[in-house]
Amino acid sequence: MSILRSSRLAQSLLVILGVMLTVLLFAPELVVEYLWLGELGYENVFWTIRSTQILLFVLVFLVAGLYFGGNFRLLLSRIPPLWASRWAEGGEAPELGGTPITRERIKRFAYVIAGVLSLLFAAGFSGRWNDLLRFWYAGSYGQVDPVFGHDLAFHMLELPFIQAVQSAVVGLAFLGLLALGTGYVIAGEIGVQDGQFRVKPAPLRHLGANLILLLLGWTWGFYLDRYEMLQEGGGGAVFGAGYTDINVMIPALWLMIGATLVLAGLVAYNLYRRNLRLLGYGVLGYVVLLVGGLVVAPTLVTQLTVLPNELEAERPYLENNIELTREAFALDEVTETSYPARPTLTAEDVENNRETIENVRLWDPRLLIDTYKQLQQIRTYYEFYDVDVDRYEIDGDYRQVMLSARELTQRLPQGSNNWVNRHLQYTHGYGSVANLVARQGTEGSPEFLVQDLPPVATDSSLNVDNPAVYYGEEVPTYRLAPTSAQELNYPKGDENVYTSYEGDGGVAIGSFWRQLLFSYWTGDYNILLTDYITEDSQIQFWNSLDERVRRVAPFLKFDGDPYFVLSDERQYWIQDAYTTTRSFPYSEPIRNQSGFEGTQYIRNSVKIVVDAYSGDVSLYVSDPDDPIIQTYQRIFPGLFQPLDAMPDNLREHIRYPQDMFEMQIDRYRRYHMTRPQIFYNNEDLWTRPNEQYAGQQRIMDPYYIMTRLPGEDQQEFMLMTPMTPENRDNMIGWVAARSDPPNYGELVVYNLPKERLIFGPNQIESRIDQDTEISRQLSLWDQRGSNVIRGNLIVVPIEESFLYVEPIYLIAEQIQIPQMQRVIVSYGDRVAMERTLRQALNTVLGEQVMETRQEALASIQRQAGAAQRASTEQIEELEEAKTLIQEARAALQEGNFAQFGDRFDELEQVLNNVPVPTDTTTPPAPTPAPVDTATAAEAASLP
Repeated sequence: MSILRSSRLAQSLLVILGVMLTVLLFAPELVVEYLWLGELGYENVFWTIRSTQILLFVLVFLVAGLYFGGNFRLLLSRIPPLWASRWAEGGEAPELGGTPITRERIKRFAYVIAGVLSLLFAAGFSGRWNDLLRFWYAGSYGQVDPVFGHDLAFHMLELPFIQAVQSAVVGLAFLGLLALGTGYVIAGEIGVQDGQFRVKPAPLRHLGANLILLLLGWTWGFYLDRYEMLQEGGGGAVFGAGYTDINVMIPALWLMIGATLVLAGLVAYNLYRRNLRLLGYGVLGYVVLLVGGLVVAPTLVTQLTVLPNELEAERPYLENNIELTREAFALDEVTETSYPARPTLTAEDVENNRETIENVRLWDPRLLIDTYKQLQQIRTYYEFYDVDVDRYEIDGDYRQVMLSARELTQRLPQGSNNWVNRHLQYTHGYGSVANLVARQGTEGSPEFLVQDLPPVATDSSLNVDNPAVYYGEEVPTYRLAPTSAQELNYPKGDENVYTSYEGDGGVAIGSFWRQLLFSYWTGDYNILLTDYITEDSQIQFWNSLDERVRRVAPFLKFDGDPYFVLSDERQYWIQDAYTTTRSFPYSEPIRNQSGFEGTQYIRNSVKIVVDAYSGDVSLYVSDPDDPIIQTYQRIFPGLFQPLDAMPDNLREHIRYPQDMFEMQIDRYRRYHMTRPQIFYNNEDLWTRPNEQYAGQQRIMDPYYIMTRLPGEDQQEFMLMTPMTPENRDNMIGWVAARSDPPNYGELVVYNLPKERLIFGPNQIESRIDQDTEISRQLSLWDQRGSNVIRGNLIVVPIEESFLYVEPIYLIAEQIQIPQMQRVIVSYGDRVAMERTLRQALNTVLGEQVMETRQEALASIQRQAGAAQRASTEQIEELEEAKTLIQEARAALQEGNFAQFGDRFDELEQVLNNVPVPTDTTTPPAPTPAPVDTATAAEAASLP
């Protein structure tokens, strides 16, 4: 039976069924989201966003419903009684489903169509909740655009919503015209009769009124196009409004505003005094103005006036483009200085920068992840997903460290991948693995600072009270914890250690109704049927870091590299978040950064901290001057905290985010040229250099490094990249983003001398290839069942000069365990490949810069032998020296390099007080110990 001719009871049942289906479709998701945000303490986020969506939905539904409903009602009132009889037999109205098509049935059908169209409009526009909130709570930027004098916050926060409303009005009017025109054609009120197009007066007036609405919407659109012109690139020298736009397009838009209003007036005139000829002239004149003003005139002015004198014509607009793009990407705050890159680095310079050498990154994270997986994954149900770079105080020294969380794998091994294991027992990862960036252990593997299960840390700063990782970068599914089924904590020998979750990182699920809710929501009715759930049980979902922060702050954009942090005996994730807009005058947008295409303004305004055990999410404002984050602070009071509220130990680990840095570099490569003539000619265009990796040329990624900047006394952790001229390989400058307080967030650009060649990374790669001895050795290794991989080429700024360091790895074909076998160092015109960084430095600098471990042990033996020939009155001092030698040997054998260095220093002090005969005999070097990239005399602190 047809729906349209069903009884009122059937229709009522249909409405009830529709309401029930709608509730079942949307209500569980909303309830689950509310409960989840409530557990985190962010109910206000739920209510603010959802209430705004509901408000928008209701308002748009009512407006669209009144518009479509009113129009359809008027349409039906103007259809003659038996309009459909032309299709009937014998003058009877046609039938549908065995029942005649009556006016009442048509009315019901029209209202259904109006309701569906209104629902679609409302559903689509409710997604504009973010634009509405930014519009409503917009503040001031404190700077105006150079054309219209509007505060920049108008373009960033208000204009997008205004444009959305204008588009909706035009869309509504256009769809209404289309529906009405179709209806009148079907009804026979509009059509061709006797070879002529006929329109009856009543439909003409009805369609004319809607056409006027459409024209008014177009008028509003022309008005807003003036602002949009400032944010678009026309393909000329200027991104934003240039000479033609300001002098031709804007006047033409004003002309079109007037012309559209006149055309709307002509349409209104024809509603009551029909004069189609006048209307036709009006339409023709409108088209001529449209084409002439917006196409022909701009083209002629561009070709005849601008292009022959483009630089002079566009100069003031180029200045706007440069100034506001630099403002949008915070390039106006960049500090520029010169860097002499002097070719006179000495052994004393290296000695004075031991901290820098200690922290040269020899381990490439792209390869280290495989080493972690092979040596420290330990069980098949664990996984390392990413290697992070950070800094810690290790044995009292400021050291750069690589770190990775040991998370749960995405899929359990075959045979154990059942429901109980997936959701109740295998609930979390455990601990992490860490190593110094510049240390090498035995057989080319890293020297671990944190390793094994349960995790064993070599320094107290890396100790963790509870290493369980419930929240991470990749979490496979929801979990129930605690339950009567114990959770696997970590393996221990042939047995396993079990635990029960003691945190509050989930939603309580002890009651029947909540079990029913989550069974329906997840589609997994084992939740309702299982006997393992207790009254204290919680369900943990949306556990991956990315999904967790996006649910809490869906209005932010996020950096692609959250990183793992050990602090105060707890484990955390730090996620950088950005405020952005695609509407900023004269700012050239990002085009080639995944996830940020079209971005015209960005600030790293928020640092998000997620507790890896409890799942708590804390948002800290790192750029309080950003007008967008100020707007969100007004929208969501209580959501954000000042950065000073972050615990001190955790704040020491914030770092400059790589995505932000790459976008700034992408803009700075051209917009460092602030003089219009140089900018126009692209005379000094920069780019990021290429490097060789896995046998291929690729763009070098920025990298974190620890060094001492010129004029500074302290070692700093920073993100840096070398820069080369476009289509050239020599280095022209380098950019550093400082991460340590009190200089966090400062960008410093070091310009290199242009009058002489400074080798760029790709040129160094070529010089390595051209070294016959190095090429011969690498080729030999590459033919013995192993693959040679050249790691990151690191450019190390040191004492206003550069060292170039590249580690060499061997990977066996059968087992993917990258082993560091050699280190290549280049300085000046010299290149050396040695087993350790120290040895390579000694070779390229041509003198003993740093002692190797074997040399350090030989030195101890020489001094000990000389001490044995001293006079008997120094026996007490010699006994102390003997004790120190034994302690130093024991420390070296145990791998306690800090104690070894301390005992060696004490031994030197003791022996300096003992007059001993000179001994020029050099004993044989001791048996080599496992290779270490640190100086033996200070092995605890050197790479």
